[in-house]
Amino acid sequence: MNEILVTGGTGLIGMYLKQILPNAKYVSSKDYNLLDINEVKKMFLEIKPKKVIHLAAIVGGVHHNIEEPVKYFEENLLMNTFVLKESFANKVENFLGILSSCIYPDDIKEYPIKESELLNGAPHKDLFSYSYAKRCMAIHIEMYNKKFSTNYNYIIPCNLYGEFDKFDPIKGHFVGALIEKIATAKINKEKKITLFGDGTPLRQFMHAKDVAKLISIMVLKNKFYSMNVATNENYSIEHIAKIALKACDAENLSIEYDKTKPNGQLRKDIEISNMKKYFPEFIPIELKHGIKNIYQKRMDLK
Repeated sequence: MNEILVTGGTGLIGMYLKQILPNAKYVSSKDYNLLDINEVKKMFLEIKPKKVIHLAAIVGGVHHNIEEPVKYFEENLLMNTFVLKESFANKVENFLGILSSCIYPDDIKEYPIKESELLNGAPHKDLFSYSYAKRCMAIHIEMYNKKFSTNYNYIIPCNLYGEFDKFDPIKGHFVGALIEKIATAKINKEKKITLFGDGTPLRQFMHAKDVAKLISIMVLKNKFYSMNVATNENYSIEHIAKIALKACDAENLSIEYDKTKPNGQLRKDIEISNMKKYFPEFIPIELKHGIKNIYQKRMDLK
C-alpha cells in the first residue's frame, strides 16, 4: 500500500490510520510544508501516490478559532488547494478529503443535518473562517469531479476525540480537554472542573479511531462516497461531562460553568443514513467506553 499518501500523518486520525494501514506513506509538517506549493510539488514527485488521504489541517477549539481567524482560514485554504491541485496534476486515482460538521449552516430548520444542506446558509460566526476554508475544499472536489470526471470525495465527520488529541483547555477539542481537566482535578484533589459556556449546546462526538477505520474500509474496498460520518449519540455538553465524570470514576467532582465564554453553535448534529446504507457493518465506539479508555491511558502517563 505504499501507493497511498496520507497527509497529517501524526494527527488525531492519522495516528489511528497508521495502525490499520501501516504500509501507506504518512507525512507531517516535519516532512513537507504544505503551505509552500514547491514543497507540495516535491512531495508528489518523491512519493508518486495513486491515492491521497488528505487529513492535514489547522484545527483547534472554538476559542482559539475566535482568536486566530486569519490563520484558520488562510492556512487551511492554502494547503487544501495545493494538495488537491497537485493530486490532479499527478494523476492521483482517488482523493479523500476530511471536512467537519461545523461547515454546515448555523440557521438550520430541521435536524439532524443532511448533506444537501451544506451550502444553504452561513456557518456559525465563531468558526466562520475555518468552516469556509473547509467548504471551499468540498466545492473544489466537486468541481474536479464535474469538470474532469475524477473519483474524488470527502467525508464530513462530527466532533472527534482520541488518545492522540491535543489535551489542552484552549487548543484542544472538547472531550480531550474535558478528560485532561478531570485527570488534573483528581491528581490535585480538587473538588470541581470548569467548563466554558453554560452546558446547553448539543454535540455528537466520534472516536477518531472509528473515522480511521471507515477511511480504511473505503480505501480497501474502493468505495468512495461524499457523506456525513457520525454516531447516533447527540448529547448536551453537560450530559457529556457527566458521562465523562462517571467513566473516569470522578462523580464526586462538581461542574462549574464559565458563562463569560461563548457556547459556540447550539446544535449541529448530522444525519448519517448514507453512512449506514453504504457501510452497514460499521458500528462506532460508544462515548462512555471511548472516554474511559482514553482516561486510563492518560492517567498511566501521569
